[in-house]
Parts: sequence; structure tokens; C-alpha cells
Amino acid sequence: MVALQRVSQLVRHPKEGAQVVARRLRATPCLVCGSRRTRIQTVERKTRTYPIRICQRCQYVSNFTNTVDYTAFESVESFRLTPRVGTAEHQGREFHMAAMGADILQRSGLKVMVFGAGRSLDYQHIAKLPAVDRVVMSDVVDLGVDADFINITKGTSERFDLIIACEVVEHFTDPRAEFPRLFKLLTKNGLLVCSTNIYDGRNVANHRYLYSRGHVSYYSPHAIRRIARRSRMRFDFRVPAIATGSAGPRKRYVLFTRSRGNMRRIVEYFGRHAYAPSEDVGTSD
Repeated sequence: MVALQRVSQLVRHPKEGAQVVARRLRATPCLVCGSRRTRIQTVERKTRTYPIRICQRCQYVSNFTNTVDYTAFESVESFRLTPRVGTAEHQGREFHMAAMGADILQRSGLKVMVFGAGRSLDYQHIAKLPAVDRVVMSDVVDLGVDADFINITKGTSERFDLIIACEVVEHFTDPRAEFPRLFKLLTKNGLLVCSTNIYDGRNVANHRYLYSRGHVSYYSPHAIRRIARRSRMRFDFRVPAIATGSAGPRKRYVLFTRSRGNMRRIVEYFGRHAYAPSEDVGTSD
């Protein structure tokens, strides 16, 4: 098991010298594969210095000093309202991810969880999809967006056919624990759809995504494979329409499922669609 207490100690002292933090990072195993074969790259951006750790086995990238304590937030007003965020009048990225998921699953009466939605009201639009029977919100803290809320840290006996995690997994400080926690909330034939950027192995100093507020995890294809195999999940990568616009070429939807049938339906869906659906091309994040 990863020494999470040691990792949290790194985060609590972001003002320490980069060399001190780098030494501590080298002493901590990779949070995806457990390897100690790591490379530290110190990146200067504006007024901050980031010691970035890159696993040499699975290429998982860690940016521990970029954490945010989301439990300290008291209102969703603290989160940015960008074009990808759904409003009462506007269907955002989460809605389109859910509509795609429902099309892939091809069954009715779906129970859907929207995890880490922030200010998004897309759950209201998702609830109107013909195949959807129930929608709940979930996160690590209840900010009062909706009465039908599940605190994921407290657990639930309820299971979901479709879970949407839009721009969430890059905030995971402990992927080996947090991904399985989501996987366990899926039904046997359930589908988890994540939206995030995928690391392409190039110089991390040039990847702005890694330095956005709260972004601590940057996954390579190999790292995703490790995460999936550890929980006996199948997975697929798909390019959303937004990746053809200003969001850059590394944006991906990562689809996880235990079901062979779902994997076949994913392939069939993308035989009909060139890109995964998203918000209007030209918006960002």
C-alpha cells in the first residue's frame, strides 16, 4: 500500500525547497504501479516551482504540490463557470457524455451518477433522457447543489449503470484507491466514462493542463491499463469532438467496463460516430 501519509506531508509543505520535495517524492512509490523507478523534473511556471515526478515504468505523472482542499469549499460558486459546464439553459459536456453512454448501453431504466460535477447542472438534462430512470450527484463533499446527493467517501449500497466523471480523475491524489471506489459503484454491466487529458510522453514543462488548479494526476495509456487491470476492468480511449478544437489533441474520453458486451457496443457506436460528443467545438478545458 502506498504511504499516503508521507504523500500528504509533501502537500502540506508546498513552500519547502524544490530539492527537499523532490527527495521525498523519490522515496514514495508510484501511485499507479508502485514502482520506485522515477524521474523528477523541476518546472518553473510564472511564480511557482513544481517538482514533477514521472514514473519510468508506467509513465504516470504526479504533481503533488498542486493540490486543492475541496472539503474546504462552502459553495459551488467557488468553481469556474466555463462553456463545458451545464446550466439550466445550456447542455454541457457531462450531458453529452451521458447521452453517449446511454446510446452505448442500449437499455432503459438507467441509474446514472454524475461524479464531481462542481457547478454543472447537466444532471437536470440527463434526467430527461428517455433511457434514464434516476440521476444522483456525488463528490467528496456536499455543496448543496441537489438534494439527491451521495458522499462517495461514506459509501453507498446503490449501484449505477452509468457513471460520468468529467474532468475529475486528474484531481485524484490516490488513483489506486479512488478509481476502484468508482468501479465498485458500477453494476455488473455498468459503464464509467471519464474525460481527461492523456500524457503523450513528451516534455511535461510544455503541458499546461498539468498546472491547472488542483491537477495532480496525469495518466499515460500504460497507467490507465495498470489501473484497469488491477480491478479487472476493460477500457477504451476515444477522442471527443472538443479535442479537435482549442482544448488540444490530448483530450480523451476513457471508458471503463467489466462487460464484453459493452466493449462490443463501444466499437459499434464509434463505427457510426467519428468523434465522441461534447460541448461546442472551440470551448476550452
